[in-house]
Amino acid sequence: MTIKSARVTAYTAPYDEPITNGLYTYTHTEICVVELETTSGVVGIGWTHGGKIVYEALKQVADVVVGQPLNTERIWKMIYRPKIFGRRGLETRAQSAVDIAVWDAIGKESSRSVHQMLGGFRDSVPAYVAGGYYTKGKGMDALQAEVSGKTKKGARAIKMKIGAVPLAEDFARIDAVKEAVGPGVSVLVDANNAYNRLDALKMARFLETRDIYWFEEPLSPEDNDGAADLVRRTDLPIALGENEYTVTGFRDLIDAKAADVLNADAQILGGITEWQKCVHYADAHHIPVAPHGDQEIHVHLVAAVPNGLIVEYYDNSLNRLKDAMFHQQLEVNADGSITAPTRPGLGFDLNHAALEKFKVEG
Repeated sequence: MTIKSARVTAYTAPYDEPITNGLYTYTHTEICVVELETTSGVVGIGWTHGGKIVYEALKQVADVVVGQPLNTERIWKMIYRPKIFGRRGLETRAQSAVDIAVWDAIGKESSRSVHQMLGGFRDSVPAYVAGGYYTKGKGMDALQAEVSGKTKKGARAIKMKIGAVPLAEDFARIDAVKEAVGPGVSVLVDANNAYNRLDALKMARFLETRDIYWFEEPLSPEDNDGAADLVRRTDLPIALGENEYTVTGFRDLIDAKAADVLNADAQILGGITEWQKCVHYADAHHIPVAPHGDQEIHVHLVAAVPNGLIVEYYDNSLNRLKDAMFHQQLEVNADGSITAPTRPGLGFDLNHAALEKFKVEG
C-alpha cells in the first residue's frame, strides 16, 4: 500500500475566556489535521496543536509523502530534513502529525490498534485531568469548584497551573486545590517554564510539604543544568520534556539527569516513530514517561511500554474541539484510568460534519 493523497485542514475554537498558564495566554484551541489516503482506500489521521505556521508547514511536509509506501522509518527520514523543514520547533509538530497519520494508516490496513503494534504492555493506564488555569475573575471558590467537579467525573489525579502570580498566592491556590479534591486524589503542578532557579527551589521546598505528585517544567526548557540541580536538591519528582524534540534532544536531557519523569509528546517531538526511540532510551535509564498532549494518541503509547506512567487528559474545557473532533469519545473510567481502544489504528474517525463550523484553512 502506498499513500495516494494528503489533505490538510486547520480548525480553531474560542475559549469563553482566555486561559493563562505560568507564561502563556491562549484565546483558542487550534488544531491542524492531516489525512493520508492510501491506494486501498484507508485514511490515516494525524493531528497536532498549532496555528498558521504549523498549518503551512504541514501542507509542505504532507506533500512529500504522497506516493510513498507505509514505511515509518523511510518516511520519517524523508520529512525530518533540517535544511528544508527546520530542525526543532513548530515545523517538527507538522512532521509529528504526518508520522502519526502513517501509523494510524498502518493500523487500519493491518486491522490492529497502535497500542497492539507498539507492544501492548497493558490495556488501561492511569490518567490525570488537566485544569486549574488562570482566567479572568476566577477566585479560590471557582478554582475549587472546577477541580472538585473533575473528581466527580472520575478523575483520581488533577493537574493545576502555577507560576503566573507571586509565590505566596500560588501557595494558597495549591492548598485550596488540595482541600477541594480531598484525600485519595493526586495533585500535580505545572509552571510552564515560569520560574528562575531561586523561585523554582522555593516552590519545590513548599511542594515537598504538600505531597504533590510532581513539579512540571519549573525552569526554561533551555536550562538542563538548572533542572538537574533542582532534581538533586529536592525529593519532589521533577517532570519535563514537552518542549523537547527528537531522540537526540531527549538523550541530552536524560544524560544531564535533568528529570525524574519525561513528558515526551509525540505530537511535538517528531511523531510516534521518534517517540519510541525517546522512550526506549528512557527505559534503559529507568525513567518513567508521562506524555504531555492529547489522550487519543498517548493512551496507546503509554499503555504499550513498560515505563509508561500516566496519561494527560484534556476535557472540553481545555480542548474546545474534543467533543466535535471524532465520532468516538475516550472518557475517564470510574477508577480514574483510561483504556486504549482496540479499534484499528488510533481508533478514531474524524467527524467532518461537526468540525465544519470550526474550519479556518483547507
